[in-house]
Amino acid sequence: MTKNINSPTFREQFHSMLRTFVVCCLVCFSCVTMPNSVLAQRPKVDRPPNIVVILADDLGCCDMTLYDGWVKTPRIEQMAKQGTMFTDFHTNSSVCSPTRAAFLTGRYQQRVGIVDVIVGSREPDSGINPSVPTLPRVFKDNGYTTGLFGKWHCGYQDKYNPIHHGFDEFVGFLNGATDYHRHGSWRVGLERKNVRGYSTHVITDRSVDFIKRNKNKPFFLYVSHAAVHNPYQTVEDTPDKRIKGENPNRLNDKNRAKYKWMLQDLDKGVGKILDTLNELDLAKNTLVVFFSDNGAVGMSPRKFRKFRGGKFSHYEGGHRVPAIAWWPGKIKAGIKSDKLIVGFDLFPTLTDIAGLSKHNPDNLDGKSFKDHLLEQKDFPDRDIFFGYEPKLGTAMRRGDWKMIVKKDKVQLYNLQKDPTESTDVKAQHPDIAKSMRKAIEQFKTEVKPESTKPKTKQPPKMQLLPVHRF
Repeated sequence: MTKNINSPTFREQFHSMLRTFVVCCLVCFSCVTMPNSVLAQRPKVDRPPNIVVILADDLGCCDMTLYDGWVKTPRIEQMAKQGTMFTDFHTNSSVCSPTRAAFLTGRYQQRVGIVDVIVGSREPDSGINPSVPTLPRVFKDNGYTTGLFGKWHCGYQDKYNPIHHGFDEFVGFLNGATDYHRHGSWRVGLERKNVRGYSTHVITDRSVDFIKRNKNKPFFLYVSHAAVHNPYQTVEDTPDKRIKGENPNRLNDKNRAKYKWMLQDLDKGVGKILDTLNELDLAKNTLVVFFSDNGAVGMSPRKFRKFRGGKFSHYEGGHRVPAIAWWPGKIKAGIKSDKLIVGFDLFPTLTDIAGLSKHNPDNLDGKSFKDHLLEQKDFPDRDIFFGYEPKLGTAMRRGDWKMIVKKDKVQLYNLQKDPTESTDVKAQHPDIAKSMRKAIEQFKTEVKPESTKPKTKQPPKMQLLPVHRF
């Protein structure tokens, strides 16, 4: 028996089937063409956290009102209120290059042969060898996009360029300081280019652009500011407006006012980065760490200098620096940590937080403080050394005890009782002095160049790529 295709019943069945087919096609098509904003609302596999490290230059604990200083920095203060503020955070040296080398390698700077400032073309062979494992390399090799904007100072020659150390993008300068308006020797990747603009603004704007371009994938961003390093130049101090004979590097009242402006402008730049993360709904998946590369240079009024010494010093003012960690929803707000933490601890901590610890070199000197940061767990004491031979000798921290040794001169302080290091107590505590001096001598013997080789074969690298589940 055949069906009559002209009958009403058949036509109704056919139209019903056709409507069902069209609806199915539209549903399938919408899954392909649905806007990213809509897709983003659907459940997805958690992505590894983004990491942003913001490094100030020559900013000591005596500068910001946050640390009882003299300059208000409302955005950095906001970071502290919403995150963790460290009161006993130290850089591995009291000068730029060694500090940055330790942070980037997770090891004492002596292991890569950088114990002093790399002064441009006068030291063409100084720098981190590209064969040395670095923090950005670990992130890049495991699915992260990596970028550095600003100061490098870990090798003046192009063979040490950050691009050779695991950074996908680099816009900035290789040496230790820069004119804030003249950028003829800056690099864009490996190419020498004149990057126009005021340094702090260029570094901030490039960083914001990097975040926007990489919002849909995990990234590691190193924001390495020139500020507040000399020359002391504001956005108004363009070459055509400079007064002949004035020294932009001198510590005087006129430059002090400029220094204050530069710090406040840096603070605004930090705020722009935080605002960008919030606007893009990335804040809850982004850890931001802010710290300085060494102590202050003496620009603050004397009444605010609560620690002895400053840059180029083994006293607390040389390497105790402001530091803040911010991660809304992950880091408890308003926490103050008094644990002794050092710059090279960031390497294992950041990779631990990103789930990449197994890809670390196996002989890092730094220790992860992830559990202390995220859960306020205790962070154990250990011996820490601040070597700067031969200029300053070697300093050491063991709990509250601080020792400084330079040739035959030995100083011992108890920082809990004497934070200004005004009273040498080695005569009153001979056993402690003897033990710490012995530890320093052992450190100098064991921690030296070429002591960075891995002890075991590294595990294979695993690519971590964003995956969506519908």
